[in-house]
Amino acid sequence: MGWAAWAALLATAAPAKGDGGTLRAANVPVGAYRVSVFTAPTPIPPDSLDVSILATAGRGRGIAEGLRILVTARRTDGSGAPVLHEATREQAEDPRFYAAKFALGAPGEWDLRIEIRGPEGEGEITFRVKVQEPGLLANPFAVLALGLAPLAAAAWWILRSSPPVRHGPRA
Repeated sequence: MGWAAWAALLATAAPAKGDGGTLRAANVPVGAYRVSVFTAPTPIPPDSLDVSILATAGRGRGIAEGLRILVTARRTDGSGAPVLHEATREQAEDPRFYAAKFALGAPGEWDLRIEIRGPEGEGEITFRVKVQEPGLLANPFAVLALGLAPLAAAAWWILRSSPPVRHGPRA
């Protein structure tokens, strides 16, 4: 594949989008519901967290309706106040999900508790996440530059070590 084709491919490529992010809990029974929880982005920065919850009604009856879902985040070291947000369908990008979008505000280890209440039962799911400041590789331009650097170095080496081309009559 030529340089122009690769450049066109990179220019038109869109980032992959998942249906919810990193799976944190899969098909957990809560009352008569089965619940899966996802977080995005990965890694989680202090300024943006999307917690998406997919709840299905028991015995294959489809997506659960009429749930009240509360997301609580607490630092594992006990410092700071807990962060509470209600997950709603309006915040979700996919109408099958409930979502809560908020900022945790600080890096570190956090415990998340998802409380689910509905006409067919209630319960909670807990898990731990690590929140960290984005590094150099969070910037797509830095990743692109790092990927192209070896190619540029190889091209420079090849062009530098090539003998000069002579034109003219041969003796």
